Amino acid sequence: MLIEDESIMRWQAIDIGEWEEIRLCPICGNTWLAAWMAEGESPPILCRIFPEKTRRLKEIDRAKTFRTYCLSKLEEHFGSLQEQKSDCRKVRCNRKRIEGTGYCLEHLIAERFGRPFAYLGNSEETIDE
Repeated sequence: MLIEDESIMRWQAIDIGEWEEIRLCPICGNTWLAAWMAEGESPPILCRIFPEKTRRLKEIDRAKTFRTYCLSKLEEHFGSLQEQKSDCRKVRCNRKRIEGTGYCLEHLIAERFGRPFAYLGNSEETIDE
């Protein structure tokens, strides 16, 4: 979710990084990740942290944490994220392409948002093949 006001900045900071912060919601008591995804003065996005109750930035599973954000941004750009019959154009990737692209969902996320946000596993695939 995109934060339009600065109320999140009044929440208690648990861990602070260069572009990310773990904040504690005073209402629900859950930890949330505030992240500035775009350069410039854009507002931060707020994501539920995976695994839940994580209190250190280095322990966050970024692929799961940012999954909903990445999917919503891709849907804004491409519309429905329907798979086609043809395979992803990345070498050794057998997943199906997303309609209107040459890539499967995971390679599309990796290309648009960075490899740490995709579920590509530890295979020998590389993002720049």
